[in-house]
Amino acid sequence: WALGSIEIFLSHHCPLWYGYGGKLKLLERLAYINTIVYPFTSIPLLAYCTIPAVCLLTGKFIIPTLNNLASIWFLALFISIIATSVLGLRWSGVSIQDLWRNEQFWVIGGVSAHLFAVFQGLLKVLGGVDTNFTVTSKSADDAEFGELYLFKWTTLLIPPTTLIILNMVGVVAGVSDAINNGYGSWGPLFGKLFFAFWVIVHLYPFLK
Repeated sequence: WALGSIEIFLSHHCPLWYGYGGKLKLLERLAYINTIVYPFTSIPLLAYCTIPAVCLLTGKFIIPTLNNLASIWFLALFISIIATSVLGLRWSGVSIQDLWRNEQFWVIGGVSAHLFAVFQGLLKVLGGVDTNFTVTSKSADDAEFGELYLFKWTTLLIPPTTLIILNMVGVVAGVSDAINNGYGSWGPLFGKLFFAFWVIVHLYPFLK
């Protein structure tokens, strides 16, 4: 599906520039745009999942020292994210466990299938390299596609597996460095560990 979204994005039927002056309303256009640009979020997501490990291994931090006003804006951003999640729970009626699983699936899919779909789509549309795009019938017998749900090692597993190993190594390196440098190193370490653990808990299914 992500590959199909990339192909539409790179075609002349892309809702970013197609159909103006027609019957497509603004909110409808925004909905279509959302369905074709979401695979591109895999690129900043990959960077976000990599930076915490790099910070722990290098001893640097991705967030500079904030003044009081910047801290308020930063706190307000996180509160707004939590508030939208709570509203989503109330409106959708799903459980917290289902919401968390969806969050994990978004991160795992973003750094694996969506990331590969971006490169495959660019190669297919811009480079003329043919890629396989298999659509499975949703009405077919489960036994017919049962092998699709069996665990098999593929190249799609390399990015998320690498990320979780990299962040775990970063956590060990960061804690070891703090132990060696004394009490004053623990304060800056907690912020780095927060972002690293955020990546690890989202990719936790790969540890099972």
